Parts: sequence; C-alpha cells; structure tokens
Amino acid sequence: MFRTIVACVGVAFAASAGVADDKKEHKLSVAFGTPNPSYKASIFSVREVGKELWVRVDVASAGGIAPAVIGKAKAEATVAGPDLPVKYVVFGKTWGWKNKETGIVFLHDLPEKEKAAAEKAFADGKLVYEAKPKNEK
Repeated sequence: MFRTIVACVGVAFAASAGVADDKKEHKLSVAFGTPNPSYKASIFSVREVGKELWVRVDVASAGGIAPAVIGKAKAEATVAGPDLPVKYVVFGKTWGWKNKETGIVFLHDLPEKEKAAAEKAFADGKLVYEAKPKNEK
C-alpha cells in the first residue's frame, strides 16, 4: 500500500515537472495605426484558447486635444506561457476605418456573430498572464 502511494506521488510529481518544461518566455510586441497620437495600447492579459495564446490588447484615447495626424499605438510585455502560436486581439477600437496590419484581430471590425464568438472564446480561455493595475508594482 505504501509503495503504491509513493509511486503515485512520484508519477504526479514527474507529470507536474513536465508541465513546467512546456513554458516559454514570449516577448510580446504589437503596434497599429490609430486616428491620432492620443491613443495608447496596453497588453491586459493572455489566455490559452485552443492551441493558441490570445493576447488581449486594450486601446483607448487619453482624451483631450490631440494633433489631427495618424498615430501609432504600441504595447510590449514579456510573458511565460505554453509554447504556442500567438494571436493579438484588440479590444476598445472606436474608429471606423479598417486597420491594414496583419496578424492582429480588431474585434470592432468583425461581424457581430464572429465578435461575440471571439469574446466568448477569450473569456473561456485559460488565464496565462494578467497585467497588474498601474498602482500595484
């Protein structure tokens, strides 16, 4: 009986050690055009959705007066997570023109059914990383 318990604990420990080996350091970086330079992007969270890592990028205008020129929002983070392909998903886009950047999904540009499905898939995904609020360090 004791040997069985020890063997089970050893197998469980070995299995959990194998999970840690699947982690990879991802240097996440995203940039895209915005209507003016007042827009800022931030990587809010990363979730494992299917066989991909979905990176939630929140974009918002700082408000106030801004020059009437096209701007660029950028965000970066380093995250430890499973060794999976990365997909960037932008939440909070408010401008009407379609962005030309490839490899980035702008929820605002998707048809309603696809947008709802993407939001649900993201919400149901396994949390890998969540940014700390700015007042926490």
